Amino acid sequence: MLRVINIICPILLLVLSGCSTSFTASDLEGTWVGRDYTINSRGHSLTSKKVTLAVDANGLITGSTAWTLLDGAGGNRGDAPVASDAEDIIGVFDPDSGEFYLVEMDESGFWRGRMLSRDRLQAFLVQSGPKPVAATIELQRAAD
Repeated sequence: MLRVINIICPILLLVLSGCSTSFTASDLEGTWVGRDYTINSRGHSLTSKKVTLAVDANGLITGSTAWTLLDGAGGNRGDAPVASDAEDIIGVFDPDSGEFYLVEMDESGFWRGRMLSRDRLQAFLVQSGPKPVAATIELQRAAD
């Protein structure tokens, strides 16, 4: 029995370690589109989302995000209600785990996300302050 365990365990370790997914900076780079389910100080909203990211070899991210209201209350730009908006973002990417973190340049929004595959992302946005926001975001790589 011990001999069987000594043979099977190393094989299982090799198989399982081969199953771990890692990414490269270029895997996150590009344009991503999808839906954003949001709750904010105005209420619930569904928006279309476009995120464009550039990632350097050190995992540093620059980019932009834009949304357009599909249904619901919409958002704010300062004190004015809006049905669309755009913003610059910066962040970091860990290619070993596929996780990324983004901060909005003009507001206090913070994103935590991860690559589900080379063509799918999932992210969560939270923003505190007088105009709080929380959102769940699912994005697909845009066709070139």
